[in-house]
This record gives sequence, C-alpha cells and structure tokens, in this order.
Amino acid sequence: MKALPSEDPRSFTQQANIHCAYCSSAYQMGNSTMPLQVHASWLFFSFHRWYLYFHERILASLLGDDTFALPFWNYDHPDGMTIPHPYMAYPNLTDTLREPSHLPPAKIMLDYYYMNASIRTAEEQVAANLAIIYRMVVSGAPTQYRFFGQPYRKDDPAEPGYGTMETMPHNSVHGWTGDQNEVGKKDMGTLYAAGRDPVFYAHHASLDRFWDVWKSLGNDDIDDPDYLNSEFVFYNENAELIKVKVKDSLDSAKLGYVYEDVENVWLNWTTPRLSDGVASLTGFEKLCVMGEDLTEPCSLELSRDKEAALIGDETLLVEGIEGALSVPAHFEAFVNLPVATRATMINCTEYAGRFSTLAQNIVTNMTGDFLRTSSRFSIGSIVDSLELNDQESLVVTLVPNVDSPYAPVRISNLRLQYETEGLSRHRRQQLLQQRARARASKLSQQ
Repeated sequence: MKALPSEDPRSFTQQANIHCAYCSSAYQMGNSTMPLQVHASWLFFSFHRWYLYFHERILASLLGDDTFALPFWNYDHPDGMTIPHPYMAYPNLTDTLREPSHLPPAKIMLDYYYMNASIRTAEEQVAANLAIIYRMVVSGAPTQYRFFGQPYRKDDPAEPGYGTMETMPHNSVHGWTGDQNEVGKKDMGTLYAAGRDPVFYAHHASLDRFWDVWKSLGNDDIDDPDYLNSEFVFYNENAELIKVKVKDSLDSAKLGYVYEDVENVWLNWTTPRLSDGVASLTGFEKLCVMGEDLTEPCSLELSRDKEAALIGDETLLVEGIEGALSVPAHFEAFVNLPVATRATMINCTEYAGRFSTLAQNIVTNMTGDFLRTSSRFSIGSIVDSLELNDQESLVVTLVPNVDSPYAPVRISNLRLQYETEGLSRHRRQQLLQQRARARASKLSQQ
C-alpha cells in the first residue's frame, strides 16, 4: 500500500487523507456552504466502520489473501495496554511521530489528554483504564445517543455532541500516542494526520468492536431514517468510487467479519465512593458562571425532577460549549463532589465523564477557528449508587484543564434532563425497580 503512487486512491497516503477529508476539509453533499465533520455526532461509529472495511479490503486485495483481517488493539485488557508489538517491530507498521515516553513498556492512559506524565503507578493506571471502559460502555451509555453521539442531519452545523466512547478512549488514545513535541501532537494526536500512523486502524478496530459489545449488552442501534440513510463515499479495492449508507453497516457479520471472542474483564467493574452523604454548596466553592471562560473547578446546584427521574435516564446537559478548534479543550464532570480538583481520581462513583476535543490544525474558511458544541453525561446510575434519588437537587462540579496546550471553553447553560428514547434494556429494568421502590415507600407512609 505504501509503495503505490500517492495519487492512487488505494495508496497509504490517500487512505490517510480520507480521515483528513471527512474530519477537516469537506462539505456536506449538495451543500457547498455547510462543512462536514463525522466526529462529535451519531455518524462517528458508522463512518469509521466503513473506513476500516474498505481499508481492509484494499489490503486483502494487495496481499492476494481474501481472508486477511485487521487486528484490534485490545487496550481494554491488562495484557493489551501497551502499543502492540507488531506496530513497534515491523517497519511498515511503525511511525516516527509517536510520543517516545509512551512506547512499550509504558502503560496506556485511557484518561490521557495532552498531559506529560502519569501520576499513577502502573497498577493504578490499569484500574483506571478498566473503570473508564466500564463507564463509557455500560454505566455512562444507557441510551443510544449517549453511546453514539447526537443527531446530525442534513444542513445541521457540525459537531452537535459526542458519544461516550469518542471522548475516552478515542480522544485519549489519539492524544497519548501522538508525539507531544509536534504541532498538534501529530500524527495520532490531531485529526488531519491521525491516519498516517498504522496503529490508527488497530485503534479504530477496537472502537468498532465496542459497538458490537455494547449491542451484546441489550442495546439497539438507532432507527431514525435520517441516521440510517446517511451516506459516505469511499474507494474500494478496485479503485472504484462507492457510495454506502449507515444502515448497511449495522451488522459487522454481514460485512464479512466478526471479532475474536475475548474476555471483557471490565464488565462488572466497581468504583469507590469518595463523597460522604449528600453534598451541598457551602459558599466557599467557586460557582460556575455562564458565558465566562472555564479556568478553574466550579460547581452549581441543579434542581431535579424526581418523578421524571423514575421514567427517563437522568442526564447532565452542558449547553453552548464554545472555544477554539485549533487547540484542545478538556473538562471533567463530577456529581456530589464539589471538592473535586484535577488531582481527583476519575475511577470513582461520582465521576460523570469528560468533555474533550482533539486539536484541528487545518482550520479552513468553512468554520473559522471556532468550536460550537454541547455535551451530555448520563448520571442516573451515579444517582442510584450514591442513593440520591430522594434529593430535590444535585451538586455538579466541572474541573477544567487550561495548562498549555489547552485553551479554556465557555458554556452557556447547565441543566438536568430525563431521556426516555433509546433506553437500554438494563436501564429500563433499573427504572422499573426504582418505580417499584418509590410506590412501596409511598404506601408505607400512608
């Protein structure tokens, strides 16, 4: 593939450029004024599945081996938490623009975000990694939109909102692997260059596998026609331009592949509780101010709808996130923990999730250097675990990182909402149990 002429659409150069085109420098079909961005929306998983599919078929064709299959980087298992050996040992699978301090035997940091050193031991990092996968696949993704990302329809502005897996491990693995001394932390650390590192494809194969794992836990694909009929174009192994639809990517087996059956050691993970009782604002905390730069930890007390929380999954909605596209942005969210700081471990019960963006160093005249998006965190399971279902309000804390190369973002609103659409079977069962307990409590009080 690398030996093909660079103008050949099957060449490694052009394969890498696919990611650049769909993520930094393309328009929506039929609209020359509306940028296209497959990240931070419900298109994330399907686009990358098709991308891997055609990449794999081209490789199989060049090898003359129709049974060839891409490997996946199983960083969700303690034995897979270093850059895989083949991507270090074989010259055509290496990349000079990887962070030297993160090469084997360094343990991957699935909570990494443009930070220079781990504050944990290797054992602590393994525990944090497993807790993150559990949070992103299970407890933090009880609805379709939490897992896949927000709806992105024709003529919509780009980046309506991330799904759980796109912040961690997607963004974190990209940032951890890229060379920290390069502009944008390339190759892997920036969207336009990420496909230049062969390990990119093993990373995204792992994410693609998580789609199958998530569905195996009793979850269903989105059935919205706008989603199912969304289209992409790719070159196939014969250098022919092919148009494909999201609806034809939902079943990997129909595309001719399944994933090796490996142990999901994180599936029944538990996290420690850091808070003691019900938190309240004491007056000493910094309050979040809407419309101002988020530069230090801040908290707000948000009113709850206890009746709605018995019907839908309780969700923290962070609206109107604005910042710059050319620099990374990052904050963590906690529930019932106003004392949270950057030193607070994220493998705790109170941890709601992360907002993060990868730097986009190609900033065209389509959007300018301006980020506009929102973020959502499922907190229903957190409220259950902390036994806060009877509370009239919750304390939410945002913890940003604004050290270089980060830049602060602004937010316009924080609120709670209750999502009933696309609930997983597991979450529906939990809500049924909560309603039963609530009815029993009312009867006992009568």
